[in-house]
Amino acid sequence: MHLFLLLTTAAVIQAGVINEGEETTVKPCDGVMINGTYHEIEELKTGIDRPYMLAVDYSTNTVYFSYSLNSDNDGFKTASINLNTKVFADLNGINNGFAQAVDPKNDEVYVGGSDGIYKYNKTAKSAELFTAKGSNIWNIFIKDRLYYSDFPSQFLYVYLNGESVRYKDLEDTKVDFFIIDKDDTIFFTNATGLYSQQKGTKDATLYQEFPVNGVRGLTTNINGDPFACFEDGIYKIDKSDVSLKKIIEIDDAFGLAFDKDSNIVYSDATKLIRLKPNKDKTC
Repeated sequence: MHLFLLLTTAAVIQAGVINEGEETTVKPCDGVMINGTYHEIEELKTGIDRPYMLAVDYSTNTVYFSYSLNSDNDGFKTASINLNTKVFADLNGINNGFAQAVDPKNDEVYVGGSDGIYKYNKTAKSAELFTAKGSNIWNIFIKDRLYYSDFPSQFLYVYLNGESVRYKDLEDTKVDFFIIDKDDTIFFTNATGLYSQQKGTKDATLYQEFPVNGVRGLTTNINGDPFACFEDGIYKIDKSDVSLKKIIEIDDAFGLAFDKDSNIVYSDATKLIRLKPNKDKTC
């Protein structure tokens, strides 16, 4: 692997602004400032245990996610919230629904559970086992094809010609979370760090080592730009200088997605939040 270390971080944090790495005190407010724009905090759902693995269906502006059924075990459930109406619903017929992905081209929703990948029928509100039968699915992402990682092996697979096969570019690498950006760059994590690798190559670039806490989620916005969710907040992945730039501070962040208007949707340990820009208000 060709490895390049993390270069810089920069941040814009709640109730405060950071300019060129130096914090400036501002008056308290209820929202957050991101890149100089005030954002309202909209609570989408509260009182849920560790909402995780967020994915948005842009056609309906619905976020799909998993949450823990019991803090004492590993039982999970996939649910959805319509971002326009805030209507919440559990998805039934999926065994331990954990990983969600949306195919924007074909308007299809896929959910990974403890016994395979399901295709969810939004009209019938039902799920049918699609592929990877018997596998414990950890992460799913769809761009040109459906890709997924399983647990505990942490192998990366791609669905080709009606069957799942190991993804050759990373066949010798453990993969936990992963995404593919607009330039066909794969970003992936494992126990050692966050990496990028151009599709069609085997040369990986290290963005950050994980001595303690690693990534809790990777996602792209509607334009295909990559972002990462860590326990302490949301970061933009900047390929121009191989860095992570913090855009918002969050206490105990768990998941991240973007709605159809590129508004940030994130979760902490007990709720889902959307940040909506309000250019007429300052903090």
